[in-house]
Amino acid sequence: MRMHPLLIPALLVAVPAGAQNAPRTDSTSVARDRTNTLPLVTTRTARFTTDEGTWLSMDVSPDGSTIVFDLLGDIYTVPIAGGKATRIIGGTSVDMHPRFSPDGKSLVFVSDRNGSDATWLADANGQRIRMLTAGGVYPAWTPDGREIVSVNRLIDVRGGTGLQLTGVGPAASITGDGRYIWFQT
Repeated sequence: MRMHPLLIPALLVAVPAGAQNAPRTDSTSVARDRTNTLPLVTTRTARFTTDEGTWLSMDVSPDGSTIVFDLLGDIYTVPIAGGKATRIIGGTSVDMHPRFSPDGKSLVFVSDRNGSDATWLADANGQRIRMLTAGGVYPAWTPDGREIVSVNRLIDVRGGTGLQLTGVGPAASITGDGRYIWFQT
């Protein structure tokens, strides 16, 4: 079984409080997610509760009402005021680094659901998952929501191979006016 290196320390963390009651999206209770082509079959389920996590990637919705975060390879939302976390994307894949679009209607995230890391899009509620491009790490939206920087590329969310960005490292941030990309290399 492939284990993402960032998840090893997180194995001591449990699922968010109340998430064990969230609707199941893995192969044990509903039809298999067609975007997840990993050959793994879930044969056992571990259920536990937590109110903390570590090594999380998170983002706040543009309207300030919701936090999206990854924990143990699944993606959850929780009201910013607190409350029950809901798993919106999960299963046998490692899903991570979720980011809301500027209009709050979509999420970009990285997943190995097709066998290797790729950049994926989904509706903000985790539905209509579709692959944007092969490869992916710490995706960032442009302010207009039309493109995403991921994998040294500026990628149009409507499709295409995107524009190669020379020298841009794995983590990038785009200024509010869209004129500059800040990155580490």
